Amino acid sequence: MSIKQIPAKAISAIFTLSFFLSGCIKEKQEPVAVVFSATGDISGKLNEFRNQLGTLNTTTGQTSGRREINWDGVPDSLSGLKLASDFFNPTEAGSPQARQRGLVYAGNSDAMVSKTSFAEINTQAATEFSDFSGNKSFAVVNATLWPVEFRVAGENTTASVKGFGIVFSDVDKSNSTFIEFFDHEKSIGKYYVPAHDNTGSFSFLGVYFPGQTVTHVSIGHEGRLVDGEKDITQGGSKDLVVLDDFIYSEPLPK
Repeated sequence: MSIKQIPAKAISAIFTLSFFLSGCIKEKQEPVAVVFSATGDISGKLNEFRNQLGTLNTTTGQTSGRREINWDGVPDSLSGLKLASDFFNPTEAGSPQARQRGLVYAGNSDAMVSKTSFAEINTQAATEFSDFSGNKSFAVVNATLWPVEFRVAGENTTASVKGFGIVFSDVDKSNSTFIEFFDHEKSIGKYYVPAHDNTGSFSFLGVYFPGQTVTHVSIGHEGRLVDGEKDITQGGSKDLVVLDDFIYSEPLPK
């Protein structure tokens, strides 16, 4: 039978099926973000994310695996003081390799580490926060939106990662605190941090992109600790949060 003899409805059905199948193939090939999210006891999802990224790296020159920052490597003498944006990626001669982890943050904003839940910045809200690992936590105290960028560990070379996650303390509102991921200037996803449940004060959000690269992220939250306001659960108008562990794949040259 020639194509002229095939009924028009059959030809239409063939083209529809071909379009559907090609669409399915394309959909399977497109990269999908893998989201790791938890509240309360976050250890399970946190460890799943770690396993997704690979072995923990503690030296420079790595091409796979993951990096972690838990802020307890910051000396007590710097608690409550503005921290250099490259504290965990110094590149000067003689810089300690243990701090060369390929991450810079916050631009010109005031990034700080505290061992008193930021009581030195905001006594009104300090009782709201807990440390997840060790006895120090991190916050950008004077901004509600700030960047995190990546470098090859121990170098000034710009880099990208495949996955990035943070442990948050005292996220009280859903659809408020977020991480937005970028491939250069293109946003590849904005993900909200879940509010903590009644069993604990911690939340975790990590996102892995198997088919894309993340050149930088933006962290957003409602309030600024420097304003001295109470947290929303204490009668304040904004949800105040601090951060603990940062976990991300080994930064590789872009």
